[in-house]
Amino acid sequence: ASLDIARKQAVMEGYKLLSRTLELAAEVRKLINSTRVFRVLELDDLLPPEVRADGIQLDPTKVTIDISGCGYTVEDLQKELFERYNIQVEKSTFNTLTLLLTVGTTRSKVSRLYDALMRIARQGRPPRRLVQTPEIPGFTRLRCLPRDAYYCGGELLPVFDERERINHQLAGRICADQIVPYPPGIPVLVPGQLVTPKILDYLGRLLHSHKSLEMHGVVHEAYLPCIRVLKSAEERGLKRLS
Repeated sequence: ASLDIARKQAVMEGYKLLSRTLELAAEVRKLINSTRVFRVLELDDLLPPEVRADGIQLDPTKVTIDISGCGYTVEDLQKELFERYNIQVEKSTFNTLTLLLTVGTTRSKVSRLYDALMRIARQGRPPRRLVQTPEIPGFTRLRCLPRDAYYCGGELLPVFDERERINHQLAGRICADQIVPYPPGIPVLVPGQLVTPKILDYLGRLLHSHKSLEMHGVVHEAYLPCIRVLKSAEERGLKRLS
């Protein structure tokens, strides 16, 4: 029933509602930038030069804010906005917050957001140093179909050895799970993908330096972070991709 109502509303009022949402999104961007402490990231901030001519567009209803100038950590600012101002953030990274505007967004909600950010900006906290994260490694080769690799039993191998150094026995193995650190929420490994030393170094640096990081797909066994990889016999039994 709710889907039917949403469909009917989209047919009857969709253009009007979305136009108002886009107007509010443009207004939100201007208001946030006017604080001189918070800054809305634009397309040039988010795209590397190599893909800027690929026709990628920015969704104006998703407003990503650089919060490094306010002196708060992302976790503390999220908590402040939610508990004191009843503002729910959609997503976050180490240095940014993303707000989502919908057809339910009103001008009063925009004003409440602006008031909250201005109050925080006026606190005059010294800017926080940007959290530096290692560059995400490029995609490596798929040795077999992801489905085939995922449904193998595999074996768990630790990311670190007994001296807390990278376990190089993982290099050259085929991953059986999807490994996704959040933030940023981009898969580093997918089932069937070859594990390389560069990927291991990236995972190791994240696990060592960001204890609050969520690492989906990494299994902890006896407090050791492990990755499920194919056994040698399973590798030989699967059809290799050319």
